[in-house]
Amino acid sequence: MRKIADIHVFEDEGFLARMRSLSATVLVAGVLTAILWALTMVALREFFDAPVTPFELGAVLGSLGDRLMGVEDTGRGVDIRWWISLVVAIPATFAIHELVHALFFRHYAPPGAQITFGSNLKMGMIYASAEGVVYPRDAYLVIALAPSVIVTLLVVVLGIGFRWPLWTIVVATAHLSGCTGDWGYVRAIHSDPTIAYCEDTAWGVSFYGAPCRLQPRRVSPSDARATPRAADADGSHGLGSSALPRPAKSDRGTHGFSVVEGGKRL
Repeated sequence: MRKIADIHVFEDEGFLARMRSLSATVLVAGVLTAILWALTMVALREFFDAPVTPFELGAVLGSLGDRLMGVEDTGRGVDIRWWISLVVAIPATFAIHELVHALFFRHYAPPGAQITFGSNLKMGMIYASAEGVVYPRDAYLVIALAPSVIVTLLVVVLGIGFRWPLWTIVVATAHLSGCTGDWGYVRAIHSDPTIAYCEDTAWGVSFYGAPCRLQPRRVSPSDARATPRAADADGSHGLGSSALPRPAKSDRGTHGFSVVEGGKRL
């Protein structure tokens, strides 16, 4: 395999800038989602007499929240469970995010592959990686995107169970704003169709192209007659040794990587 490129996440200022920009976009999208949800609920209540409340502000702010939502003041105070669950859920989503990465790393890896976890406190990041295993392009795309989908769906299900739409939007938005590094990997892979394999590392990711495959060619009689003389001239031996291309040496041993294809070590 030939290496195409690396992304050193903690050092690549361009990549980090794109991550921050995309995270800001996610936060704006979260605010717009909340506004759209509120307008929809108000429309249902005002025009169709649906017994709905846009947000659970009564649990968030107590009586003030009820008044803001235009519902009867029940006199209840702030629901501390809402705030505790919010404080717990946001960091929990990032931990579960990395566990999902690890499960998919394991799923596509050959037996015996080691999955490791780490953190960069300065950057405020945690990560899972499977160093020493090079995954096919499609498998790595699944690994990169799985947490964004699975964790977000989990948050939505919990929010529906709690009947807390505001909580759901806040937690899902916070989690997705931390997924932008994965999306940056996906963007890089999609932008270069020659990338065939990817290795996740503690510092980022390495991209590789498919190994070159030599195509057989027909040797004409004149080439065959000329081969012994060419071989004698350069001191080599054997039929066609100078006329036919030699196979490229595999670099798998020099890098110590294992190519994974369908969960098998090649």
